[in-house]
Amino acid sequence: MAATVKANKGPFAARAQRINIYLLIVALLMLAQQFTYTVYVWGFRLLFVVVTLQVALGNINPEWDGKKTLRKTLVILLVIVVIFAFSIFVTPYLIELGRPKRSF
Repeated sequence: MAATVKANKGPFAARAQRINIYLLIVALLMLAQQFTYTVYVWGFRLLFVVVTLQVALGNINPEWDGKKTLRKTLVILLVIVVIFAFSIFVTPYLIELGRPKRSF
């Protein structure tokens, strides 16, 4: 029997976090360039996605496997979406609290 060589890739969560950091660097380089506006816009979009993913991936254990990493990441992203939606919903009411009452 021939022995198969298996590459030690490391845990999925650690690889996902590392790839996310690399994408963050790419996004920042795209924003820093001064030649093409299109690259700047795509860099800003990539930065938005990568920073949101960093919030989720930064709060998980780097030793987790793929299934647990994806499940916990999706839960954290869902919490982020709920917080954004709630803040958008409650903002008009908070603005009205700060305005003086009208006297007619």
